[in-house]
Amino acid sequence: MKSIFVTGTGTGVGKTVVACALSAYFSIRRGLNVGVMKPVETGWDPDFSDGLMLKKASGSEDVIDDIVPYRFRLPAAPEVAATYELREIDLGILTNVYQKLLSRHDLLIVEGAGGILVPIKDGFFFSDLARIWNMYTLVISENKLGTINHTLLTCHYLLSQNIKVLGVILNNKEQNPDPSSESNPSILKKYLPVPLLGVFPSVRLFYEDPSFRESLAEVLEKSIDSGFFSLDLFVS
Repeated sequence: MKSIFVTGTGTGVGKTVVACALSAYFSIRRGLNVGVMKPVETGWDPDFSDGLMLKKASGSEDVIDDIVPYRFRLPAAPEVAATYELREIDLGILTNVYQKLLSRHDLLIVEGAGGILVPIKDGFFFSDLARIWNMYTLVISENKLGTINHTLLTCHYLLSQNIKVLGVILNNKEQNPDPSSESNPSILKKYLPVPLLGVFPSVRLFYEDPSFRESLAEVLEKSIDSGFFSLDLFVS
């Protein structure tokens, strides 16, 4: 497995923190040269962004122009944000950067924006990007009320588009989740057409903290050791 596409069941479900944890774990604990990419980031802040967090978590030395080729200030779908700035997203440029990063690293973790059907440009969605780049897709879903429907819909759609799905990670985004968080894992295991890989614990980490990268690797390692998480599919 050379590249993993991290998508979500929606916006704000915790894609970035899980992608960062995977990047930190595989680079520090598994000794892999991990690259990261967020093809398009909206709501861009040059001082704090998903792309910068991914870069720090992975230890990547790639420049931010490669990690996040397209950056827009407006917090909206890429198609909308690009139109607002009178710009157009060139899929050829994205593919060239992707191939360059792929050749540099043992593993490339690519994070989308929002859910799988967020439009990148007119008539072209993140699902299309995952398919044409032939990436294994990982679905992140927030462990809360409503996640069963959103997660099943996302996974069934991905499979209907012949996109390879590694599995689902439930994210305990809140420290005090609602009661459904206890039953969600067992119900999803019953109905999911793909593996439920585990539940990612609620974490409060700060990007500016010097131990940010190591702490993320430790969180994931402890979850694996405790049996709450499995990455067997990633390395099989």
